[in-house]
Amino acid sequence: MDNKKYLVIKATKWNFQDFVQYTVVSDKAYPLNKACDIIVASETMNENKSTTFHLQEINFVETDKPLVLTKDMEVDNELNDFLNGKEVERELI
Repeated sequence: MDNKKYLVIKATKWNFQDFVQYTVVSDKAYPLNKACDIIVASETMNENKSTTFHLQEINFVETDKPLVLTKDMEVDNELNDFLNGKEVERELI
């Protein structure tokens, strides 16, 4: 029996932008046959020619131990602040 699960991904290429916007259609993962049914239904209802639907296989890894962070995995607080929109002071060279 195949226990693989899939997410349905909606890809939209906007005319005024140079990139594709990807959105997960549902917060659930589905078996292949159900995910294909969702894609067929979504494509049937879709009137936007620049929107397509795709499958993404997902894998869950269960573990009995938490992930242990190592020194090279530490988050740089200054980078974290910058990414969260906080103002970061920089020294001029």
